[in-house]
Amino acid sequence: MRKFLFNIKKWIYPSFAKRTRCCYLLLCLMFSGMYGGGLLFSQDAHYSQFFNSPLTINPANTGIFNGDVRVSTLYRMQWFTITNPFKTASIALDAPIFKKKMTGDDFISAGLNVVNDNQGSVNLVTNSYNGLFSYSKFLGGKKLHYLTFGYEMGYNIKSLSLGSIKYDSQYDPNTGGYSATHGISENYGGSASFLDMSTGIVWNFNSDRKLRNALGFALHHITSPNVSIIGRTDKLLRKYSFQWNMAYKLGYNSNAVLLPSLLVSKQGGTLLINGGTNIKYLLQERSKYTGYHSERSMTLGAFYRYKDAAFLNLRLDYEDFAFAVAYDINISDLTPVSKSIGGFELMLQYRGMYGFNKNKKRSSIKFM
Repeated sequence: MRKFLFNIKKWIYPSFAKRTRCCYLLLCLMFSGMYGGGLLFSQDAHYSQFFNSPLTINPANTGIFNGDVRVSTLYRMQWFTITNPFKTASIALDAPIFKKKMTGDDFISAGLNVVNDNQGSVNLVTNSYNGLFSYSKFLGGKKLHYLTFGYEMGYNIKSLSLGSIKYDSQYDPNTGGYSATHGISENYGGSASFLDMSTGIVWNFNSDRKLRNALGFALHHITSPNVSIIGRTDKLLRKYSFQWNMAYKLGYNSNAVLLPSLLVSKQGGTLLINGGTNIKYLLQERSKYTGYHSERSMTLGAFYRYKDAAFLNLRLDYEDFAFAVAYDINISDLTPVSKSIGGFELMLQYRGMYGFNKNKKRSSIKFM
């Protein structure tokens, strides 16, 4: 199929090559979504910085942080050397609630995650509005152990418009160029809305002052809703995800922290594996006793997405604010047309803690 599509360049004028690459990408995406019986199944967008987008990968990550409120926004742009870039943007807010009414070290959290995903030239846009809820149970023991159960419900609006697509049939041999007057038979368009639900569980445990771990499992798209906008069966397949995050301080008096992370997701016939490590250098560590000082640090990391891309990221934390940037190097079958240029991501985050030990459950350092 790829050889055939690239041979189109020999049949059509040279300036049409870029549009040929667009068609090639579009067809690759369409065929990768096929799953038996001629049915088309939708799949999820994702971030390379999955460790900076916890509410996207597991609803049980809601409220699991050191602080009183967390606000994060991420933006991803990819494949801008092939076609109109694919763009994904999100903003998330989460916080513990009912702090004064909870007994012991248990706590309840709530959150909101809004995602916009725009798939390039085909103008396939999905807007997702998700509410999240979690309950964290303190398990006690000699070290800190928390088990968190999470649930998410979202309202989604999906739309498609093919008006900006150019087709081979619109090539005008008389002028040697594109002509909008040439008719096309492809006129799909419209929109659909649907409800979606996900659930998950995360176990956070600290073996000592130097080591913290988080293991989680999530089930996304529980009801597998039909998201078709053209009257066919287009199932949003269930997705099963496993996450592991670790923080290991390289010595009790060291300022360096090792932060390996792993995400494995299975959705239909696709398998997504993201793994690698960050190294954080603490310029100022958050106080373990008063909660007065906020963290100042710099983090560098390298990760690999199986059969797709390698990416580097940089994160800067200054007290309650954080900024991160990541860059993908494409190593998949799209390399001949992508020229190894994959995606670019930006992240901004605010994580606040209010008052002097106002919330004792959240002011101590329990999570990563």
